[in-house]
Amino acid sequence: MTGLLLKDWKLFRRQGRYYGFVLILACAMAFIGSKDFSSFITSYMTFMIAIFSFSSFTYDEYEDGMAFLMALPSGRRDYVKAKYVFSLLLITGGWIVAVILRFGFFLIRYSAAEYLELLPVEPVYLLMTLLYVECSFPVLMKFGAEKGRGIAFGGLAVIGAGAFLLAKSGIILPVFSAIDRLAETAPVPLLAGFLAVCAVILRISYQVSLRFMEKREF
Repeated sequence: MTGLLLKDWKLFRRQGRYYGFVLILACAMAFIGSKDFSSFITSYMTFMIAIFSFSSFTYDEYEDGMAFLMALPSGRRDYVKAKYVFSLLLITGGWIVAVILRFGFFLIRYSAAEYLELLPVEPVYLLMTLLYVECSFPVLMKFGAEKGRGIAFGGLAVIGAGAFLLAKSGIILPVFSAIDRLAETAPVPLLAGFLAVCAVILRISYQVSLRFMEKREF
């Protein structure tokens, strides 16, 4: 599995110029915008880093690369495991960099105390991104990079449109209000609950991805 992780890491490094541009854009938008808009740093960077998890499947399938990878001693199980481990490390690392940048933004323009008030919200961006990637991986494993990515992005669009309509109708606002109150009064239990849900979905997602990959033909 180590070799598969190194492969994805080297592929990610080849995209360094692109992610450097993402970093510059996130910082520029944050410094131009207001204090509330600075959340763009964390949310945007975390999500854009996560997108590479999808791109790595495209690189693997280039010129029948999957047939070669599946013929290696590591096999299909290690391939699936490596994808999940790499995505967790990559997304968490990108989120940490984004949090540090946002903290630096507050030190320059506002104060550290004001940032600490927003700190309990920061893990939400990480967990939401992880949940999206975890739910998308089985689709990518079953349908391949191109078709699977289209389905995953289509699902994200449907979820976003549904959340917008529910918010406009006011149906989901009590839920958001309850989460905001818990974030202020009991941030640790709330975070623990989100982590537990994320861990359960991760386990289910991994098992489904493994089953799809074992049945897939190359």
